[in-house]
Amino acid sequence: MDVSSSEVLARLLRAARLVEELFEERLRRQPGRTITNVGDFDLLQTLRRAAPGHALTPGQLMRHLVVSSAGLSGRLNRLERDGWIVRTASPDDRRRSLVSLTVQGRQEFDRRLEDHLAVERELLSVLDARERLVVGALRKLLLVLEAPE
Repeated sequence: MDVSSSEVLARLLRAARLVEELFEERLRRQPGRTITNVGDFDLLQTLRRAAPGHALTPGQLMRHLVVSSAGLSGRLNRLERDGWIVRTASPDDRRRSLVSLTVQGRQEFDRRLEDHLAVERELLSVLDARERLVVGALRKLLLVLEAPE
Protein backbone atom coordinates (compact mmCIF):
# COMPACT_ATOMS: atom_id res chain seq x y z
CA MET A 1 0.00 0.00 0.00
CA ASP A 2 1.39 3.41 -1.03
CA VAL A 3 1.15 5.75 1.98
CA SER A 4 3.37 8.50 0.57
CA SER A 5 0.40 10.90 0.28
CA SER A 6 -0.34 10.47 4.01
CA GLU A 7 3.31 11.13 4.85
CA VAL A 8 3.27 14.44 2.96
CA LEU A 9 -0.08 15.62 4.33
CA ALA A 10 0.72 14.56 7.90
CA ARG A 11 3.93 16.61 7.79
CA LEU A 12 2.11 19.62 6.30
CA LEU A 13 -0.53 19.47 9.04
CA ARG A 14 2.05 19.01 11.81
CA ALA A 15 4.22 21.85 10.48
CA ALA A 16 1.18 24.15 10.24
CA ARG A 17 0.18 23.39 13.85
CA LEU A 18 3.71 23.94 15.16
CA VAL A 19 4.15 27.20 13.23
CA GLU A 20 0.79 28.46 14.52
CA GLU A 21 1.78 27.54 18.11
CA LEU A 22 5.11 29.34 17.71
CA PHE A 23 3.45 32.46 16.29
CA GLU A 24 0.80 32.55 19.02
CA GLU A 25 3.41 32.10 21.74
CA ARG A 26 5.38 35.02 20.28
CA LEU A 27 2.23 37.15 20.00
CA ARG A 28 1.42 36.58 23.69
CA ARG A 29 4.92 37.68 24.73
CA GLN A 30 4.72 41.02 22.90
CA PRO A 31 4.39 44.10 25.10
CA GLY A 32 1.54 46.53 24.49
CA ARG A 33 -1.88 45.76 23.10
CA THR A 34 -2.98 42.16 22.95
CA ILE A 35 -3.23 40.23 19.71
CA THR A 36 -5.09 37.12 20.84
CA ASN A 37 -4.28 34.68 18.06
CA VAL A 38 -2.96 34.14 14.55
CA GLY A 39 -6.42 34.81 13.09
CA ASP A 40 -6.47 38.30 14.60
CA PHE A 41 -2.91 38.89 13.36
CA ASP A 42 -3.95 37.80 9.85
CA LEU A 43 -6.88 40.23 9.91
CA LEU A 44 -4.61 43.11 10.93
CA GLN A 45 -2.08 42.12 8.27
CA THR A 46 -4.83 41.99 5.62
CA LEU A 47 -5.93 45.51 6.57
CA ARG A 48 -2.32 46.73 6.52
CA ARG A 49 -1.87 45.47 2.96
CA ALA A 50 -5.17 46.97 1.77
CA ALA A 51 -4.82 50.07 -0.32
CA PRO A 52 -5.77 52.83 -0.32
CA GLY A 53 -6.38 53.78 3.27
CA HIS A 54 -5.95 50.31 4.77
CA ALA A 55 -9.75 49.82 4.83
CA LEU A 56 -11.93 46.92 3.72
CA THR A 57 -15.58 45.96 4.11
CA PRO A 58 -16.43 43.00 6.36
CA GLY A 59 -17.39 41.06 3.21
CA GLN A 60 -13.97 41.66 1.68
CA LEU A 61 -12.32 40.57 4.92
CA MET A 62 -14.40 37.37 4.98
CA ARG A 63 -13.25 36.52 1.45
CA HIS A 64 -9.58 37.30 2.16
CA LEU A 65 -9.50 35.41 5.44
CA VAL A 66 -11.89 32.56 4.57
CA VAL A 67 -13.76 33.02 7.84
CA SER A 68 -17.45 32.82 8.72
CA SER A 69 -19.54 35.89 9.45
CA ALA A 70 -19.75 34.93 13.15
CA GLY A 71 -15.99 34.31 13.32
CA LEU A 72 -15.27 37.65 11.70
CA SER A 73 -17.68 39.44 14.00
CA GLY A 74 -15.88 38.11 17.06
CA ARG A 75 -12.50 39.17 15.71
CA LEU A 76 -13.74 42.63 14.77
CA ASN A 77 -15.38 43.18 18.17
CA ARG A 78 -12.22 42.11 20.00
CA LEU A 79 -9.84 44.17 17.84
CA GLU A 80 -12.08 47.24 18.01
CA ARG A 81 -12.37 46.95 21.80
CA ASP A 82 -8.57 46.69 22.06
CA GLY A 83 -8.04 49.78 19.88
CA TRP A 84 -6.52 48.11 16.82
CA ILE A 85 -9.34 48.89 14.37
CA VAL A 86 -12.27 51.23 13.84
CA ARG A 87 -15.49 50.62 11.91
CA THR A 88 -17.00 53.54 10.02
CA ALA A 89 -19.83 54.00 7.56
CA SER A 90 -18.77 53.74 3.92
CA PRO A 91 -18.81 57.16 2.21
CA ASP A 92 -20.31 55.45 -0.89
CA ASP A 93 -23.10 53.60 0.92
CA ARG A 94 -23.91 54.38 4.56
CA ARG A 95 -25.50 50.92 4.95
CA ARG A 96 -22.05 49.36 4.53
CA SER A 97 -19.20 49.69 6.96
CA LEU A 98 -15.49 49.95 6.41
CA VAL A 99 -12.95 48.40 8.76
CA SER A 100 -9.61 50.15 9.08
CA LEU A 101 -6.62 50.23 11.35
CA THR A 102 -6.45 53.03 13.89
CA VAL A 103 -3.40 55.29 13.58
CA GLN A 104 -1.93 53.82 16.77
CA GLY A 105 -2.92 50.31 15.69
CA ARG A 106 -1.11 50.70 12.37
CA GLN A 107 2.02 52.05 14.03
CA GLU A 108 2.10 49.28 16.62
CA PHE A 109 1.28 46.61 14.05
CA ASP A 110 4.13 47.79 11.80
CA ARG A 111 6.58 47.31 14.68
CA ARG A 112 5.20 43.86 15.38
CA LEU A 113 5.20 42.92 11.72
CA GLU A 114 8.95 43.56 11.52
CA ASP A 115 9.48 41.15 14.44
CA HIS A 116 7.09 38.61 12.93
CA LEU A 117 8.86 38.66 9.55
CA ALA A 118 12.19 38.16 11.32
CA VAL A 119 10.77 35.06 13.02
CA GLU A 120 9.50 33.77 9.65
CA ARG A 121 12.92 34.32 8.04
CA GLU A 122 14.67 32.58 10.95
CA LEU A 123 12.25 29.66 10.78
CA LEU A 124 12.80 29.20 7.03
CA SER A 125 16.57 29.67 7.24
CA VAL A 126 16.94 25.89 7.55
CA LEU A 127 15.76 25.56 3.92
CA ASP A 128 18.06 26.24 1.00
CA ALA A 129 16.90 28.14 -2.10
CA ARG A 130 15.86 24.94 -3.92
CA GLU A 131 13.84 23.71 -0.95
CA ARG A 132 12.01 27.03 -0.75
CA LEU A 133 10.65 26.41 -4.25
CA VAL A 134 7.99 24.31 -2.50
CA VAL A 135 5.96 27.55 -2.38
CA GLY A 136 4.91 26.95 -5.98
CA ALA A 137 3.68 23.46 -5.16
CA LEU A 138 1.80 24.74 -2.11
CA ARG A 139 0.21 27.52 -4.17
CA LYS A 140 -0.97 24.92 -6.68
CA LEU A 141 -2.40 22.72 -3.89
CA LEU A 142 -4.19 25.69 -2.33
CA LEU A 143 -5.77 26.64 -5.68
CA VAL A 144 -7.39 23.22 -5.80
CA LEU A 145 -8.43 23.27 -2.14
CA GLU A 146 -9.86 26.81 -2.27
CA ALA A 147 -11.64 26.44 -5.61
CA PRO A 148 -15.41 26.79 -5.39
CA GLU A 149 -17.20 23.58 -6.17
